Amino acid sequence: DTRVPEVSGLCLAPDGNGFLAASDENGVYAVSWTGETTPFHVEGHLDCEGVTMDPATGDVYYIVERKQEVRRLRAPEYKESELLGVIKDVGFRTNSVLEAITWMNDGTLMLGNQAKPRLLIRFSPTEGIIGRTEITEGIDDISDLCYDPVRNALWIPDSELRTINLCTREGKVIASYPVPFIDNGESLYVDRDHQCIWVGDDTTSKLYKISFSNL
Repeated sequence: DTRVPEVSGLCLAPDGNGFLAASDENGVYAVSWTGETTPFHVEGHLDCEGVTMDPATGDVYYIVERKQEVRRLRAPEYKESELLGVIKDVGFRTNSVLEAITWMNDGTLMLGNQAKPRLLIRFSPTEGIIGRTEITEGIDDISDLCYDPVRNALWIPDSELRTINLCTREGKVIASYPVPFIDNGESLYVDRDHQCIWVGDDTTSKLYKISFSNL
């Protein structure tokens, strides 16, 4: 159990002790491995749908739905939010679009546009949008993204189909795992230290720990 209102994104916390969790109510929270929850970057009604961290610098990046904003909190203070770009050409000012963000191993970010269309958007913190790929099959809803550097692949939870999916970097499904016990799985973090995948439920604010062999 966590106290994150509508948990909608997950990544490792900068100190390695738990997670950062995006809330589509009011920003980003820190969550320990056992669920203790404290504010990390919280402000009014901040429809935050995804969060990720640059492992080299500790900088934190998050996205704001409706406004379609990509923002950065610089380490180590994490005080001032910096606007890096706005994705205006898809879903601007609607509520089912920019839904996911993950740090890639080449220093870029991958953004997920939820549906209509389902897009993977490659985004550079310095250059803006540098590429797009549309997912046409296997995924109904890009609910979050987590880059897996060991497999050089993406994990994509689908809250509509109630699945978590191992995919190529272009979004082609390699393997799909049903999670019918999760009502609205909108966030995912691959945790090789514990040989598991964590999935956050937007409806209940619970985190599910799903163990894997040979992850």
